Amino acid sequence: MKKSLGIALILLLACNKNSNQHSITVPDVIQAEKRRGNISGGIRLYDMDGKSIADGSGVTITIDQTNVSTQSNSQGRWTLDSIPFGTYDLTISKAGFGTSRIMGLYHGAVNHATTVVAATRQISMVSTLDISKLAIRKWSEAFPTMQNLLAIGLVEEGILFNPVFANNSNGEKAVRFFMSTSPDVSSTSYSVTEKQYYTGKEDIVENDNFKISWFVSKGFEPGQTVYIRAYGDGRYADDYEDPISGLTVFPCLSPKSSPVVSFVVPGKK
Repeated sequence: MKKSLGIALILLLACNKNSNQHSITVPDVIQAEKRRGNISGGIRLYDMDGKSIADGSGVTITIDQTNVSTQSNSQGRWTLDSIPFGTYDLTISKAGFGTSRIMGLYHGAVNHATTVVAATRQISMVSTLDISKLAIRKWSEAFPTMQNLLAIGLVEEGILFNPVFANNSNGEKAVRFFMSTSPDVSSTSYSVTEKQYYTGKEDIVENDNFKISWFVSKGFEPGQTVYIRAYGDGRYADDYEDPISGLTVFPCLSPKSSPVVSFVVPGKK
């Protein structure tokens, strides 16, 4: 009896000396599950006139560099289930619409809680505009009566751009200009880009933003020849920088652009 009590006492003292070495190990799979959570967000689709499309389903959301993806429901809501915590890049895509990106999303939700992407992503249709012509005029050519006002400095000379295209709805369509001092200007080779809105008619005044001061603010000089190309674009801002090439991507540009044309930045009066 005394021998049994002695052995029990030795075992008890051994356990108390370093109890951590005698704890029950939790399986790694359980710990891994505790480090997982959901990622959720919303999407709104728009047509070329900027009108919201009621059915937001069928948009694919993919975690980059993986085969993990999900699709949005009719309300445009989506959830990626049971994702380990970490930082992720997401790609959002649907046929006929521009691809959108969510870069550097920190997902810190654990124990199956949810990281919510707060901002609803606005996804526009890829433009189908076929800009057949880009008409260019000086302000003073469009309005000869401005000559006197120009002479005394009450108004500023500028350039009017009129992209010409078929427009069944007559609503304003987004047009993106790419400008450069090189005749090889394109959507991947340019020094300045600007998006404005037009109805496609040639002889009306729709935009008076391109004054001499605008060109100077963009690095051009009065008297300098500038080359320009125009594409149809998505209604809302959706451009992003490609992390590999470093180039800005404009996902909703129309496949076909206007011909390249040139103009001379007006001189200051």
